[in-house]
Amino acid sequence: MEDILVPIIVVPAIFLGMPWIILHYITKWKQAKVLTVDDENLLDDLHDTARRLEERLVTIERIMAADNPNWKSLG
Repeated sequence: MEDILVPIIVVPAIFLGMPWIILHYITKWKQAKVLTVDDENLLDDLHDTARRLEERLVTIERIMAADNPNWKSLG
């Protein structure tokens, strides 16, 4: 009896289950390569935030240089 059950379980698992799992993850992988609208919006927001932070840093460095011209060499 056990000699019959093992092939009945193993054959469908190999020829149906494995290709299904492989194709499932290939599909997920291909979908992950595409940027969604939400991803693009998030990237735009992050870019704007980084630009504003860079402007603030430049302003702070300008203020520091005006107060103490040698402030970079003090650290």
